[in-house]
Amino acid sequence: MLFLWFYHACQRGSPRFLMVSDHINYLTFEDPGAVNTVRRALKLAEAGDLYGAAETAGVDVAHAAIVSEGLRKGMRFSIGAEIDNDPRARPDAQNIVDAMKPDGMIRSVHFLTIEHPEKGADWSWPFDNPEFKDLFAVVGTQKAWEMYVAKLIDDIEKLPGQIVAHIYAPAVFGNWPDMKRLEQYENRVLEACVARGLAIEINTRFIYRDNPAEQKQKYRDALLRLMKKAKNKGVGIAVGSDAHSPKDQGSAFEIVLKLLDEAKINELVFPVAGRLARVALRATKEHLQKVLSREPAVQAGSSISGYGRAELGLPERSEEEERIHRGGRVKKGKKAAVASKRLAAPTRIAKKAVKPPAKAVKAAAKKKPVVKKVSRPVLKKAKPAAKKPAPKKPAVKKAAPKKKAAPKKAAKTAPKKLAAKKAAPKAKKKAPVRKKR
Repeated sequence: MLFLWFYHACQRGSPRFLMVSDHINYLTFEDPGAVNTVRRALKLAEAGDLYGAAETAGVDVAHAAIVSEGLRKGMRFSIGAEIDNDPRARPDAQNIVDAMKPDGMIRSVHFLTIEHPEKGADWSWPFDNPEFKDLFAVVGTQKAWEMYVAKLIDDIEKLPGQIVAHIYAPAVFGNWPDMKRLEQYENRVLEACVARGLAIEINTRFIYRDNPAEQKQKYRDALLRLMKKAKNKGVGIAVGSDAHSPKDQGSAFEIVLKLLDEAKINELVFPVAGRLARVALRATKEHLQKVLSREPAVQAGSSISGYGRAELGLPERSEEEERIHRGGRVKKGKKAAVASKRLAAPTRIAKKAVKPPAKAVKAAAKKKPVVKKVSRPVLKKAKPAAKKPAPKKPAVKKAAPKKKAAPKKAAKTAPKKLAAKKAAPKAKKKAPVRKKR
């Protein structure tokens, strides 16, 4: 079923960057294997292997074809996990999360430990559950917010994660603290995110759900204020629909895009392999110039040409210009020493040419004929070396007389036959000796 979440996104064409995550209390030991299977199916779909993707994910080929088309058009998908303090989660749930290797972990709080009027102390209160919303009157809005922010900051500082989810969760039923305290809570959470390098989520579920218009407007104002503060503090922003069904994916994103434009924010974060990648909303001229400035330009006199800047007649750069050009610090070491020697070579030649002593001129004049004498014998030695193949021809001629040895052997064998013929007449002479007269 996880593959179908990406199918619905590809069918609509949005959101182009989508991460699907589940709550930690629903995770089982089968989930890591299922997640790896879906990742393999997505790779096959991106490669164009529709039958392999469909067979791996257990879906129809038509579904795999739509996902493949979406991936080829630039859509990117990730699989994460939302980790909270749900008491229903398994004791070893963190081991399951580690085995999943999620692209991103969302840190959230959904339970507060309170003293229940009937069930006693240390009772886990699901404050955002409509079944238990009446307990706000018992606990108090101010105390509930204080407990919530304290627990959230403690988890941010001590537990792993990449994104902090829906910091306005206690206000889901309209329980807002006074403005002064609310801004203090926002500042405390953002400072904790800065210290740990986490991003903040702009959650849209409250906007597209059935809530009063006044509450929705108050929620939009709070989101806009949070965006501006996050931008000033350098905290990344992620947008989440908190969809519990594929049909709610990307809901109310058009409203958030307007808020982002109003806050002059053109960059969001997207979890990929445990890190936060930055995604531009619009490829503006300023954004393109910023991206190009990060790429190091090709330096003249590189190892491709083999010449330095001084040898090419180019002016030397100062340390500040070199740092700006390379986009970082100038490293001093063996390479820098070699570069300085190459740059200083033309100046040394100029210094030698300025010296006018007569002895140096005579010495230079004497050295010139020596170079010529050395070069001549080298050329003479090269010529006889080229004529070495000539003596190989007589070696072939020597092999020819060896073939003439064949008739000699024939000549030696000839006398043997004659000897045999001579033996024949001896036998004829003995024949008459056997006859008796």
